[in-house]
Amino acid sequence: MSRIAFQRAFQELDDGELDDLIASAERFTFPAGTRILREGEDNARIFVVLEGAIRVVHFEREGAEKKIADPLGPGDAFGEMSFIDEMGASATLIADSDVVAKAAGKDLVAALAARHPGFMERFYLSLLYTVIRRLRRLDAAFLMRGK
Repeated sequence: MSRIAFQRAFQELDDGELDDLIASAERFTFPAGTRILREGEDNARIFVVLEGAIRVVHFEREGAEKKIADPLGPGDAFGEMSFIDEMGASATLIADSDVVAKAAGKDLVAALAARHPGFMERFYLSLLYTVIRRLRRLDAAFLMRGK
């Protein structure tokens, strides 16, 4: 399952790069109910969900939880925004079920870039496609609410 999930998240990487990324990424498990990432929290890693479901929320001032995006599941990446701009997470992510994910930090990305010419460009292009897909889903959801 991890290969399929990583292929979906990093569709621009070639087979060798993908194999190295999968083998080197750190594995995490999050029991259901765990706050995986908190809004505003620094995150120096990009995660790829291998198993489970994650809800994406924002907590309003009075503490109410507000859904801000569709749930994440196998093959979805998260943490890419704060990985790139170092401004902290834009949402809180909560495990709706037991979640298994793998993560790559900046040191790992730099090491893979040193071993694979052109890796960095393909890696960031994959992240760009991830962000665009997410924006398109949010746009579609926003337009549907207006009807």
